[in-house]
Amino acid sequence: MRILTAGQMKIAERMAVDNGTSYERLMENAGCGAAERILQCFFQTDGEQLPGNNVLVLLGKGNNGGDGLVIARKLLEAVPELRVTLLFGLGRKLSELAALNLERLMPFHERVRMLDEEDIKDQGLDSLCHESCLIIDGIFGTGFSGQLPEKIARLLRAANGSKAVRIALDIPSGMDCNNGIFDADTFRAHITYTFAAMKPAHLLKRSRDLCGDIQTVEIGITEQMMEQIPGSITYLDAQTVRKALPSRQEDSNKGSYGKLLNVGGCASMSGAVLLSSMSAYRCGVGLVMTAAPETALTAVRMQLPEAIHCVLPLGETGAISPENGEMLVQKVNRWSSAALIGCGMSVTEESKAVIRKLLTETEKPMVIDADGLNCIAAMGEEGMRLLDDAKVPLILTPHMLEFSRLSGMSIDEIKADRFAIAWDFATKHHLTLVLKDSNTVIASPDGELYMNDNGNSGLSKGGSGDVLAGMVASFLAQGAEPVQAAVCGVYLHAAAGDAAERHLTAYGMLPSDVIECIPEAFGELLWM
Repeated sequence: MRILTAGQMKIAERMAVDNGTSYERLMENAGCGAAERILQCFFQTDGEQLPGNNVLVLLGKGNNGGDGLVIARKLLEAVPELRVTLLFGLGRKLSELAALNLERLMPFHERVRMLDEEDIKDQGLDSLCHESCLIIDGIFGTGFSGQLPEKIARLLRAANGSKAVRIALDIPSGMDCNNGIFDADTFRAHITYTFAAMKPAHLLKRSRDLCGDIQTVEIGITEQMMEQIPGSITYLDAQTVRKALPSRQEDSNKGSYGKLLNVGGCASMSGAVLLSSMSAYRCGVGLVMTAAPETALTAVRMQLPEAIHCVLPLGETGAISPENGEMLVQKVNRWSSAALIGCGMSVTEESKAVIRKLLTETEKPMVIDADGLNCIAAMGEEGMRLLDDAKVPLILTPHMLEFSRLSGMSIDEIKADRFAIAWDFATKHHLTLVLKDSNTVIASPDGELYMNDNGNSGLSKGGSGDVLAGMVASFLAQGAEPVQAAVCGVYLHAAAGDAAERHLTAYGMLPSDVIECIPEAFGELLWM
C-alpha cells in the first residue's frame, strides 16, 4: 500500500490528468465514491439507520469543498426525503470546480439550505449541528497546516459537540496530513474517506485516532502511477516483510546464515551487547561473536551460551581501547559477514578512535547504533565525511534525539517533515536510515521510503533500541540487502513488542521479553 503526502498527491493527480482523466472527473469520482459508501452504510435497509434526514456539509473554498458538493448532490438524488444544509465557512468565493458543483445542486434547491458561518450566532450554530444526523467536513482537506482560524475553530467545536455521525473528506480539517500535527479544535471524525491513497496522518499514532475508521476511495489514480512518484511511502505490512525475509534451506548449516560481529559495551554498560546479541540469534543468524569488555561478556556467558566471545581491553576512560582497532578490523574483514557497532559503547575520544578505524578500513556491511551514532555526531563534519567515504553499505538506526545530533536539526523540525528529511539524509549520504519513533521511517540510498504502523508504548524503554539493532544486523549478516534487513528488523521488532504487550501489558514488558516473543512474531508472519 502506498502512502502519499499532500505534495505527492498533487503529482499523482497531474499524472492522472496527463493520462486522460480530467480534474473534474477526479472530483466526480471522489464524491461519487464517498456518497456510495455513505448510502450503503446509512441509507440502506440493512445499514445503520440515522436519527433524522438532515445532512450538514461544511465547506471551504477549495476542491475539498467541491468533493462535499458532489456528495450532497448524489445523496439528494438517492434519498428523496433528505434535506441538506451547506455551511460556507470561508465565504462563497469558491474554486472553479467547487463552483461548478454548486451550480449542479440547483435542481435540488427546494431541499438545500445555504448559510454563511458569520451569520450564525453560537447558539444557532450548536442547534444546527445538533439537528443534523450527518456532518460532512469539506473545509480544508490535505492543504491545511498551522492553526485553525477562529471562525473555523468555532464551527468545528460545535460539530464535535454534536451527536451526529461525522465524516471527514481526505483528512479532518485542522490536521496537517504530512505530519499529523493538529489543532486542538480539529474535526473529530467517525469516518474518514481518503481519496486514492492513505496520507501519513492517517497512520501516525499521534493523529490517527482523530480520523476514525479510515476508508480509501478510488478516484482514477492507479498504483502504477503512485509507484512512479519520487519519495512515495510504502506501508510496512506482512506481505512486504515476507518478500524481504532471507530464505532458509533444509540442506544447510550454521555457516549458511552468516556471521555477525557485535562490537560494543564499556565499563559502565554491560546489557546492551547482551540484548543485541540475543536478538540477533533469535532472528536466524548462524554465528554471533560478541566483542566487548570483560564486564559485559560476563553477562553474555551467563545468559547466551551460544555466543562466541572476544574480550576487548578498556582504555583509561572505561571505553574500548583504540588498541583494539586493528584486531577488530581483521575480525570484521576475515571472519564476519556483517558487523554491529555502538551498543553501550559510550562517547569518549577512545570510542571515537575505534569508530573512525572501523568506518575507514572495514570491508563488510555495518549497522551503527546508539553510541556509535553519538560518536559520529560528536565528530561533527569529520563524522559526516566518514559516513560519506565509507566503502561498505551502512545502516544507521537513530532515535529522534540521536538523529537530531547527527543532522543538527531539532526534534520538532524532524517530526514536522520526517519523511522528506529521512529521504534527503539517506540519499545524500548513500546509506540506509532507520529513524526510530512510534512510527519508524526507513529510507534507502535509492530513495525508497517505508513506514511501520505496528508496535506499542511498551517499546519505549531503555534497551529496546539494542534489541532492534541486533535484529537488523542479523538479517544483514544473513545476506539481506540493507533496506531489506531494515524492513524485516523494524516490522518484526514491533510485532514482537505487540506480542509481549498481549502477554505482559505495555507497563510490565521488558526489552528482554520482546526478544522472547520474536519467535511468536515470526510465527504470525510466516503462518498467517
